[in-house]
Amino acid sequence: MRRRPVAMTGSAVVVALVLGACAPAVPTPEPAPAPVVAPAALTPGQSSRVLEDLGTVLAAADKKLDEDLLDPRVEEPALSMRGAEYVRADATDGDRAPTTLPTTAAATIVPRTQDWPRTQLVVTEQPADLQAPRILVLRQDDPRSQYKLWGWSRLLPSTSMPRTAKPEVGSPVVAPDSDELTVSPQDAIDQYADVLTKGKKSSHDDAFEPNASRDEIEALRSRNEKAVKGSGTYDESYTPEGDPVVSLGTIDGGAIVVGQLTALAKTTLTLDGATVPISDKFYQALSGKKTAKKSFVRTSTDIVVLYVPRKGSDEKMSVLAFESVITAAKAS
Repeated sequence: MRRRPVAMTGSAVVVALVLGACAPAVPTPEPAPAPVVAPAALTPGQSSRVLEDLGTVLAAADKKLDEDLLDPRVEEPALSMRGAEYVRADATDGDRAPTTLPTTAAATIVPRTQDWPRTQLVVTEQPADLQAPRILVLRQDDPRSQYKLWGWSRLLPSTSMPRTAKPEVGSPVVAPDSDELTVSPQDAIDQYADVLTKGKKSSHDDAFEPNASRDEIEALRSRNEKAVKGSGTYDESYTPEGDPVVSLGTIDGGAIVVGQLTALAKTTLTLDGATVPISDKFYQALSGKKTAKKSFVRTSTDIVVLYVPRKGSDEKMSVLAFESVITAAKAS
């Protein structure tokens, strides 16, 4: 905008000279006031560059199955998840390759914040093998850090992502203890962990819509219980790891909540002389054994993405995406 010339009157000149003679201290510049609404944490262009760099790093590390090469763009828990997949690929001579992680975005959900850490979600294009699209969770720990892959999750069948703000605007960050939803983001993660652990016996069973990942978990649990019946017991537990990594508001007043669970699946032998043969080469590589005489424990790192409706809604919570990667195994 062009500035209009300002005429200086004689009296104005005199005032300026008098003030100058008093030699006041130079005023300290005041910082610009914070905007009423925080800006989007990064632009679409910046997000594209992050994904491009991530794709380059993943390609190099996947080719050599070398976890150390992931460090520039991958952090925990994704680092342990990918590292375990490299062990699996190596143990099976490439028959069980690492999970395909496309780095081309079909949709991007950017936080609207001025604080760190900052976490954005990327819904990828469908992989070439026609598996489900992934949700990549990308996190920047502080202003000088690179955005890194914190985790990924697999979009469940027939899932429609809730509407969110355009990346240029950004989505509001919802606090873990927010009371603006049907339950707080932290309670949502805790309750789903309880549902996965206890099944229909959980007091939160009716709070969630049915979903394919839970059906698979319960079917596998049933098979494992039957396999060990008469010679031992089989138990599963799911534990949340800290606060949700991020909760981002949706257009309808709800939130997308992302959390990490640690799952333990334990077979305990009670019959004298009973053993658990460990025929899976991946489990052999992780545990260092081919037979368990007392117990066999598998540890999985799970990434869950939930939708939690706004407070006052009659909707149930739903699972948008779920991924489980076995990261440890112990035989005794």
